[in-house]
Amino acid sequence: MSSEEGVTKNGANSTTNGGYREPSALLKRLFIPPKTPSLSLSSDYTWLIYTGQPPLPSIELLSKPEEKLAGIRFDPVLLAPSRLDYCFDLKAQHLSLKSTESPEITDIPLPSESEGIRYIRFNPNPPKEYAKQQFVFTSKRKNKNLLELYVCNLIDENNNWVIHPVPALEGKRLNFVNGCAYQFTSDGKSLLCKVVPENHPLEPPSEPTVPIGPSIQNVGVGAKKAPGRTYQDLLRNQHDENKFKYYLTTELMKVDMTSDNIKYDSASIVIQSKGGFIPYSIESSPCGRYLLVESITDLSYSVPMNRFGKDIAVWDLLAGEERKTANIILPVVSKPVDDEIPLSFDGCSRHKRQFQFHPCFPHTLLYAHALDGGDPKNDPVVVVVDEGDDESSSKSYRDAIYTQGIIQSDNTDELLSLQEPVVLCRLEWRYDDIDFTESGNTILIDEYRWNDRMERKWKISIDSSKKLVWERTWEDRYNSPGVPIHKRGANGKYFIREPSPGTIYLKGAGASPLGDRPFLDRMNLDTSTKERVWRCKAPKEGDIPNPTTNPLAPSEVGGKIPTDDERDDVYESLVVILDDNDTILISRESKTTPTNYYLTSLTTSNNTQTTITTFPHPQPDLIGVDKELVQYKRKDGVELTANLYLPSNYDGTPRPTLFWAYPREFKNSKAAGQIKGSKHRFVSAHWASPIHWAAKGWVVMDDFSLPIIGEGEAKPNDTFIEQIVSGATAAVEYVTKTRGISHPDKCAVGGHSYGSFMTSHLLSHTDLFAAGIGRSGAFNRTLTPMSFQSEDRSMWEAPDTYITMSPLMHVKKYSEQERVGKLLLIHGEVDENSGTHPLQSERYFAALKAFGIESRLCILPHERHSYRAKESILHMAWEQEEWLKSLE
Repeated sequence: MSSEEGVTKNGANSTTNGGYREPSALLKRLFIPPKTPSLSLSSDYTWLIYTGQPPLPSIELLSKPEEKLAGIRFDPVLLAPSRLDYCFDLKAQHLSLKSTESPEITDIPLPSESEGIRYIRFNPNPPKEYAKQQFVFTSKRKNKNLLELYVCNLIDENNNWVIHPVPALEGKRLNFVNGCAYQFTSDGKSLLCKVVPENHPLEPPSEPTVPIGPSIQNVGVGAKKAPGRTYQDLLRNQHDENKFKYYLTTELMKVDMTSDNIKYDSASIVIQSKGGFIPYSIESSPCGRYLLVESITDLSYSVPMNRFGKDIAVWDLLAGEERKTANIILPVVSKPVDDEIPLSFDGCSRHKRQFQFHPCFPHTLLYAHALDGGDPKNDPVVVVVDEGDDESSSKSYRDAIYTQGIIQSDNTDELLSLQEPVVLCRLEWRYDDIDFTESGNTILIDEYRWNDRMERKWKISIDSSKKLVWERTWEDRYNSPGVPIHKRGANGKYFIREPSPGTIYLKGAGASPLGDRPFLDRMNLDTSTKERVWRCKAPKEGDIPNPTTNPLAPSEVGGKIPTDDERDDVYESLVVILDDNDTILISRESKTTPTNYYLTSLTTSNNTQTTITTFPHPQPDLIGVDKELVQYKRKDGVELTANLYLPSNYDGTPRPTLFWAYPREFKNSKAAGQIKGSKHRFVSAHWASPIHWAAKGWVVMDDFSLPIIGEGEAKPNDTFIEQIVSGATAAVEYVTKTRGISHPDKCAVGGHSYGSFMTSHLLSHTDLFAAGIGRSGAFNRTLTPMSFQSEDRSMWEAPDTYITMSPLMHVKKYSEQERVGKLLLIHGEVDENSGTHPLQSERYFAALKAFGIESRLCILPHERHSYRAKESILHMAWEQEEWLKSLE
């Protein structure tokens, strides 16, 4: 190993404290390209807001003080997520298909003292008396640790936007620690803001210089089982508890947004919050009068904040105004710390969960409750169902969805109360999600079963009848029906878009043997028939299955096979449908053209379109790099795919090759072999991508398939090593033997997170690779004993699997390979991801060192699971470039 500045030599081993390094000029350009503006759509999809994206932050930003409490990390001075950077260049553009010319983009000057902005939120029902559109945002005051709220109004038809401060909040500190500090009520009449309470202590609790006693956790006699994943940043002691309460305690201010307060100088405290509470979530009722509030009550040292004990209650925003003496808080349920959820992905809380307002009624609650106690090992509950005509049947259910109305009175002296819960629907599998049409005539409910990766969608009609919409495995991408499209309703809630009574839109990725071709379908829920109304253009090459001869053929628009003139090598995706149910906003890209946005019509036959954006190529050094979507087979016949990148002006000679992957589990071998992605996507490289190496003359096999399959009762991970070895062998043989484009002695493999874990296994169990790169991985599964990745068994249920899947246990075998590939390990110093603590890389590197395996460990200061600082990313690129030089 070569000597470096700051190196302490010890035989062939060395340690360096040298500074940050930078890669070659080519890689530096590729790793820090100019950023494309960020885009936000207004609630009615008629306006597009542009904000300039900041460059990569400096390590100085990451070095600022940071609190780590209960699974969240935040800036204790700003009271916001730590490491925030800010957007600039605020612009607005009206979306219209009336002209083929690109609509005018209007500059919106930022406040004079602004360092940049964050957290744009549109009013779902802007006050039409003085604003045609309205959004709010936060501005960071220059050279001050202060976040200020501003309102931006569209005041006329001439695209004039005016920004206003909010004097009503002067002297108040907004609290963003647990999410955005503000939200509109559904009726748009008020803006609710989380602020530091009055008379709150100016300084946080000081840490005792002398401990006041030990930190104790206890499991009592007869306690329920409480397994938990390897969480980080948990509360550890009383001081952590005190800090958590100090930083998250807030009051709620209500800013009047009506025409009575166009100067925004009027605000009142929401009386229920006076004195402070710890909010977890707040939802406004469809009528705008009530809030559904989840507040944190019980803390825990074993689970993060999302599983702390909570009180769920309804707050009346008229309390203290028109309702002088009525109850101001209507309790719904109190939930203890939720640390007893089974490890199984079919498990859930045994308590009432997923509370929300029913969007079709002014003030009705909706929630789910597990009938089997949340444990799939328990028997489902048998319910006798009345089927009419004096007939009944019994069925088994695991979950139920309930509605519960709020009883209100015009008499201000009467208390609010809750009606008895009413069963909306019972489910045989685990409840996932619910959707409504704005008419209220149709409800769609999703349930799933993890064990065999199955899902169902049900239609519940207004008469409570239940009809199966589909039942399928979500692993099957080719036959995915897509997901319903939503729109914001008149009451500010989101609904399934219903172009005509009983019909909905579905949009999907459109996976096919030709690659992904996103689509838009119109589906009749009564007849289950579908009409394809839009689809990404078919590529110029490849056979399109004919639906008249192949009933399984993917549908084309109008049921017609596109002509050669209608085909193009592009990738298009639907963004939104506008209110006329005809104009759509789509994105379009090709291998050499970056993603841009266009308006077009579903019905106009002359392909009329309006160009919305014209973003330039951010990485011109990649122009000429060729992308292929390739297929090959594993030795057991399983179809595999990869994104193959060839360097510009490739001459056909064998090149050094970088393989990059992330293993995924499957229950179905056919689904595992389906093609994913599109070779016509824009060729660009994120900092975490390996594609940069194609610009250096390498062949790159990105996202090469490593499916881990366990069909039937078999568990995928029980044969993890055999399957990744088989998949990697097939990939290497494809490029070295079948194509002859890669040099067999110059193959390297790498990955991030689970891909790093994979890399270490491939070096331990094969001699396919001369070098490896493993970033932010885990190498000892016994340090994650309560499940990991998609494995939902504990170490005590599958001890052999945990031991076998730990690369740490195979270091001796690694050292005995015929060709011992060298391994570069990179890890963020403060990795927050469950299971990938930096200790994983440190201990694994110590084992590699013990066996004399050529290796290097780089710990990036202040970095998490994903790296952010410019210095860190450039140094990572330098490490990788230096590590792979010996293969060039």
